[in-house]
Amino acid sequence: MKKFVLGMLVLGTVLLAVVLWQTNLSEVGMRLREVGPWAALGILAAYFVGYLLFAVSWLLTVRGVPFRPRWIWRIWRVLMVGSALEAITPFAGLGGEPVKAILLKRHYGIPFTDGAASLVLTRMMDLIAQLIVISVGLILIVRADVLPPAYRAAAGAGFGIFALAILGFLLVQIRRGFSRLRAWLERRPLGKRLPERVVEALDSVHEVEDQLITFYASQRPRAALAVTCALAEWSGNAVATWIAMNALGYPIGFTDAIVIEAFVVLVRSTLFFVPGDIGTQEAAQVLICAALTGSPEAGLALATIRRARDLLWIACGLAIGGTYSIRNVTEFQPPPTPGSSASPSS
Repeated sequence: MKKFVLGMLVLGTVLLAVVLWQTNLSEVGMRLREVGPWAALGILAAYFVGYLLFAVSWLLTVRGVPFRPRWIWRIWRVLMVGSALEAITPFAGLGGEPVKAILLKRHYGIPFTDGAASLVLTRMMDLIAQLIVISVGLILIVRADVLPPAYRAAAGAGFGIFALAILGFLLVQIRRGFSRLRAWLERRPLGKRLPERVVEALDSVHEVEDQLITFYASQRPRAALAVTCALAEWSGNAVATWIAMNALGYPIGFTDAIVIEAFVVLVRSTLFFVPGDIGTQEAAQVLICAALTGSPEAGLALATIRRARDLLWIACGLAIGGTYSIRNVTEFQPPPTPGSSASPSS
């Protein structure tokens, strides 16, 4: 596993070096200097609002938690910490998930099973939103004919793989895939030799699956609202892309911004195993921006802005994590009623 991660990191770094070598870095620097403070503030605001909406999406999946501004703020803080760890750990964007569950339990009294269920549900809602964004983007790409047929075919194949992966992820949840794994292990000699902690973890997964099935069956309005909020986050990213491209001196329409965002999301989702999306994110933005504007430098300048956003987010997340490390407060105990879910209230 370590060798694979290291290999992907090396390949991503090589790809990034190729992108840098094939673009005019002096022009990229000149374009970046054209971004004024108001444009930078607008870009940051679009990203922030989008991320706040994603926190709302997550809150809608947490059992028993009231839908109030205080809880949106708390969830956003936990989300920032987890996302910072996801960005700096090579676990395909999942490195921060255990930390999120721990913070919810330690500081807000949310049981691990509730926290774990909400994390799975949030991931599912986000994947559905990504699927919608990519679908719209691919339709716009085909209509505008901005990519060669080979690239469009590759994008279509990547979309198909991504859609099948999402379907498989959903089926594992509603068909109790982990419980089936637990039952299979019980019938095998290997299952009898598993450490007690592993057995307990597999047993707790059954409770998580109960919550997932209950949410999908009886909380469909909340699920739809959660997907809408996740979709709004990706729309916020497209707004940030539109502001950035126009500030860089490459005037584009909002539909073009959606195309850029959708293409980058597709590449990142397909090549998720590259740590930090190093090289793949930059190559995707250079390719699609060159197709739309005729300038690969536009894509690299946009990628630089996105990386700056990422670094700022990581710094904020780690700073918030530092505040959590010096306090230990349990402020909330969800109701014990199985399958209960608080209605949104102001």
